[in-house]
Formats: sequence, C-alpha cells, structure tokens
Amino acid sequence: MDPATIRAFFSIIVFVGVLIVVFIGRKISQYNEVLREGLTKQLSAENSALRAELDAKLDRLRDSNEQALHRFLSHTTDSLEKIRTSVDTNLAQLQLSNEKKLDEMRLVVNEKLEKTLEARLQQSFSAVSTQLESVNKGLGEMKSVAQSVGSLNRMLSGQKSRGILGEVQLGHIIEDMLPSQLYEKEYAIKHGSTARVEYAVKLPGIEDGHPVFLPIDSKFPLEAYERLLDGYDAADTDAIEAARRELFTRIRTFAKDVKTKYVSPPETTPFAVIFLPTEGLYAEVVRDAAFFETLRGEGIIITGPTTFSAMLGSLQLGFKTLQIQKGAADIEKTLGAVKKEFANFETVLTKAQQKITQAGNDLEMLVGTRSRAISRSLRDVQVYTGDDAPRLLGITEDDAT
Repeated sequence: MDPATIRAFFSIIVFVGVLIVVFIGRKISQYNEVLREGLTKQLSAENSALRAELDAKLDRLRDSNEQALHRFLSHTTDSLEKIRTSVDTNLAQLQLSNEKKLDEMRLVVNEKLEKTLEARLQQSFSAVSTQLESVNKGLGEMKSVAQSVGSLNRMLSGQKSRGILGEVQLGHIIEDMLPSQLYEKEYAIKHGSTARVEYAVKLPGIEDGHPVFLPIDSKFPLEAYERLLDGYDAADTDAIEAARRELFTRIRTFAKDVKTKYVSPPETTPFAVIFLPTEGLYAEVVRDAAFFETLRGEGIIITGPTTFSAMLGSLQLGFKTLQIQKGAADIEKTLGAVKKEFANFETVLTKAQQKITQAGNDLEMLVGTRSRAISRSLRDVQVYTGDDAPRLLGITEDDAT
C-alpha cells in the first residue's frame, strides 16, 4: 500500500472520530439539559414542602410564646402589687421611726451646739487676745524700724556719709570685675596734688610701658534727688522742673570738681568717670540727652551701676585683646630667632653633607678600586679549605665580630 493511500485512510479515520465526538457531545448536552430540568422540578417541590412545614412550626411557636407571655404578665402584675403593698407598709414604719430619731437627734444637737458655741467663743476670745498682743508687739517693732529709718536718714543727711555709701558700691563693682593689679584705690593720681581719687583703673600706656590712669569717683546728690521724687509723687510740674534744675546744677558742680582734681593727661586719660549709685538717679540724668552729651564733651562720663559694669566689661575685653597682641608679638620674635638659627643650622648641615659625601667617595675608592685590585691579584691563588684559616691569619673572634 502506497503512502498516499495510507494518509487518506488515516484522514478518513480522523474525520469519522471527530464526527463521533461531536455526536457524543450533543447527546451529553441533551442529557444534561433533561437532568437539569428534572432536578429543578424536584428541588422546587421539596422547597414548597419545607416552606409549608416551616410555616406550620412558626405558627405553633407563635401561639406558644403568646400563651407564655400572658402567663408571665399575669404573674408579674401580682408580684408587683404585693411588692407595692409591702413597700408602702415599710415606708410608713420608716417614717415614724425617722421622726422619732430626728427628735432625739435634735435634742442632742442642741446640747452639743450650746457646748461647742461656748468653747468656740472662748477660743475666739483667746485668739483675739493673742492677736492683740501680736499687734502691740508689731507696733513696737515698727517703732524700732522707724527709729532705724530715722537713724539711716541721719546717716545719709551728711554728704560724707552718702559719699561713703557710693564709694562702697563702686568698690564692690570694681573689685568683682577687675583683678587688683589693674586698679588703685584712694590714689593721688595728679602729679604734685594731694587730692586722691576713689578709684583709678590702669590702662596700658604708649611710652615706656607706664600705665595711664582712668579716674573714677562716686557722687550722690541725695537732697535734690529726693525733692525730684517728691515732685513726681505730688504730680507738681513746677516742683519737678525746679528739682531737676537743682539736680543738674549739683552734677555739673561735681563734674567740674572731678575734672579739676583728677584729669591730667598724659598721666591720666583726658576724661573721668562719675558713678551714680542708683539706677533711678542715672535715668534722670540720661533723660536729658543734651545735658548728658555736654558733660561727655567736657570730659566727664556719667554712669550708673549697670552702665558702669558694662564699661568695665569692655575694658576687661580690651585688656584680654592687648594680652593676645602681646603674646602674638612674643611669638613673632621667637619665630624670627628660630629662622635665624635655622639658617645657621642649614649651613652646618651643608658642611656635614659635604664631609659625608667625601667620606663616601673615599670608601668607594677603598672598597671598590682597592678591593678589585686585590681580587685580581689573588685570582690565581687556590682557596684554602681548612677550618683554621682565621688562626693562620691571626684573626680572633673579637676581630671577626
């Protein structure tokens, strides 16, 4: 049988198989459809039966619940009626008992209130007596305070006493902020004068390392300042202006006195500092900017405690800057000396290098040229193989090492 026939035969078989498969598939689909319709009808009938049975059971359950609820409501109503009757009876008995106990308690409370009131009144009278004694004692202490204030006013009534107070405050600020080597106290600052300024701060001088002194003196025009405060309290404009004019006159007098006694360039700075010991007094002076600038132009700087502390802080920073500059100058001198010595050291190193080079050349000549000449001379000599070669040459172990 030839291949073409075989292929045709197989094609026919395949075609027939496909037809059979398609036929079987259609039959299976028809069978599934019939089966599905039968199952649907059967399930519908069963569902209807189940629904009817469930409805019957629900009706029976509803009837049973209604009967049980009626019985529960009837029982509950009877129980509530019995409880209401019992509660009414108990409330009536409790009311009678409470009224009786309240009468008894009222009698007891009245008795205790009378006793407590008597005790409290006695305690109150005792406390009032104690307080009166404390008040009398306080009045005595206030008399002592008034006497102390009077003594303080008498102390401050003298110009010398006020000056001492300002000087003490000024000293505390300076001694807290500056080391002792940077200021002098009660110092005759002007050459040929016996007037001593309260404090003189040493500033670095330009010539010969001699310091330049900054004179600082404290002033306290108390009477004029008190009259100014009284004017503020009374809101009296005329009194305020009069007191301010008097205050400025006193400060101008102080400024002239300080400049005459203590300012003497180049021994001192061309200006001096007046220290006012209260911030309020300093604020009154600063309030008149023209007066303040006039004093500054005349060589007098007015300061209060805060501004004076700030000025000392600036001076302290300046001192530290000068110390840094001085240290930098010393370092520069040291580096210059090192540079000079390094030049000498470089010369010595150059000479040493030349000598070392010459020594190397000599060693090269000795080790290279001479050793090669000796080797050529000994080329034909047979090497000695004995172990006593060092002994024959007279070389000891020390020589070998």
